[in-house]
Amino acid sequence: MKKPRTEFGVECKIFMAETGMTVRELAQASGVKENTLVAAMVGKTPGHDLVPMVKGYMEKHRGGKEAAV
Repeated sequence: MKKPRTEFGVECKIFMAETGMTVRELAQASGVKENTLVAAMVGKTPGHDLVPMVKGYMEKHRGGKEAAV
């Protein structure tokens, strides 16, 4: 049975659906480990350091795309 996603996990999944990125690509672009990102998305680890890094990347990526349009 799959674990339900946290609010952060849902936010990541929406971002990945919008951009077509995979979990691996998001982790590499954010500078975090893929295993840790997945664990934070399902609530297995708190991810105090990881969440701001990933959210920062997502905001930067969204900002760059909106500015180009």
